[in-house]
This record gives sequence, C-alpha cells and structure tokens, in this order.
Amino acid sequence: MKSSVWQWLLVAGLALALAGGWLTWQSLHGGPLPAGEVPSVTEVRDDAPLPAFVLAGPKGEFANADLLGRWSFIFFGYTQCPDICPTALTLMKEVKAMLGTQGAAVPPAPSQGIPLRITFQVVFVSVDPRRDTRELLGEYLAAFDPSFIGVSGDDAALAPLTKKLGVYYQRNDGADTKRYTVDHSASIYLIDPQGHLAAVFSPPQTATQLVADYRRIARQ
Repeated sequence: MKSSVWQWLLVAGLALALAGGWLTWQSLHGGPLPAGEVPSVTEVRDDAPLPAFVLAGPKGEFANADLLGRWSFIFFGYTQCPDICPTALTLMKEVKAMLGTQGAAVPPAPSQGIPLRITFQVVFVSVDPRRDTRELLGEYLAAFDPSFIGVSGDDAALAPLTKKLGVYYQRNDGADTKRYTVDHSASIYLIDPQGHLAAVFSPPQTATQLVADYRRIARQ
C-alpha cells in the first residue's frame, strides 16, 4: 500500500514539474514548448535588490556593494561536492573562456546608464562553512579559475541570500563532523549590475546556450 502511494506521489510530482516548465516557457516565449524540452533559464525582473548580506572568503568580505557595476553568476555548493559543483564550475570556466576578457561586452538598456562594456564575475557560495575554510575555498576555486570568488558564512549570514533566491541546502552531518554530504540547489543565479536577480539557469546547461541566454538578457 505504501509503495503505491509513493509511486502516485512520484508521478504527480513529475507531472507538476513538467507543467511548471511548460507554463514558464509560455510566459517567456509566447509559444508552445518543444516536445521533450523544459526551459533551462527563467528570466526574473525583480524591482527589489538583494537584501543586505555580508559573507567572507579568501579575498576578504563580500557584500552587496561587490555586486554593483557588473553581472554576477552565483552558485551555491561546497568543496567536497562529488559531482554537481565541479560540473557547474567547469561550465562557468567554459563560459568565461567563450566570453573572453571583455565580460558582457553588450550594450545595456538606455535607462540603466551602465557603461557600454561591463565585466562579470563568478561567485561560489559555500553552504558548508564548518569544513570550507577561507584557505580551502581559495585552493579549491584556483583549480578551476583563480578569478572565481569563494565566500561563505554561518546559516544566519547565508539566510538573506538563500531565502531571497529560494536556495535549498541540507547538511547530512549527524554525528560525523568531517565526512558528510550536503544536499543543495543546482541552479546558477544571474545578478544584474544593480544587484537585482535577473535570471535563474537550471541544469542541464551547455556553455554555448548559457552564453547565448546571458548575452540576450544583458542586452535588455
């Protein structure tokens, strides 16, 4: 009996996910979703900037002011993540290589008043501050790209960002304080040069598609 209930819940959950993807595509593109596809990017036009936050990493403190004047790709994870985090950071390394040293290099909307050429940054937010020290964050990200910014903080410090962006994480530590996994969201969040959430990139992603979506969003 229990097995049947769980099977029904699984089917219902999948149906809701597909329906949500279809509605998102309809609202963004005004047309039917291609068969077998779910939108990989959801554009967000949030009038309110991200709430005040202060995190820290090997390069010092990182706060709202550090988001201004550039586009920011933010990803949440932890250094001992076996698959999702290395995949996302490798993806962002490819994205950076495709965009080159000029960053966005796209004209902004006239009302924004941003310089023609603006840079972007990649920010890795660890949700495992117990193990991810500043030194470890620096070493970990240097293996992907030395320019990537690593930051973390306790749950109270993480809360302004995670709650605003809807980021999920759960540490499965129990009695073991050294060897455990952390369940966490796998999306990449794009923050505009005014510190507002602009888009959410959901996996799976390719560098080519992400760059195309980013350039399109940055031109608006």
